[in-house]
Amino acid sequence: MIRIVSIAALLILGACGKQESTAPAQQNEAATPAVPVAVPSLEGSWAVTRIGGVPDAAALGMSAAIGQGSVTLSIGCLRRAWTYSQNRNVVSFAAAPAGSANCGGSSPSAEAETAYAALTDANIAIFSKDGKEASLSGTGGTLTLERR
Repeated sequence: MIRIVSIAALLILGACGKQESTAPAQQNEAATPAVPVAVPSLEGSWAVTRIGGVPDAAALGMSAAIGQGSVTLSIGCLRRAWTYSQNRNVVSFAAAPAGSANCGGSSPSAEAETAYAALTDANIAIFSKDGKEASLSGTGGTLTLERR
């Protein structure tokens, strides 16, 4: 009997000595909020350098003037206007009423029409070259601008 009591005492002492060694629950450090990277504004004067990825667009002499919620694309005396909004890289364009002018009945070239469609359907602006280049993309294609 003494033997049984001794064994039971040893088991009890052994159980007390074997505490679960769980590592303390790791505390999540307060995440430092990431400082958002500044996204350039589209406002300014731009040259259209690519329409749908075609590098010859610069030869067309098309330019864009963007400011105060409006955009005007010009090629020679042809002009078309849109209203726009920009929230970081997300953009939205809508044709402005009475926003086009032509030169004595001249109609825009196929390249100009492609540029107009790309701008109208653009929904994202990707900036490069420290904000000196912007690619406006959407379902209508891509229009690349270079800041003047």
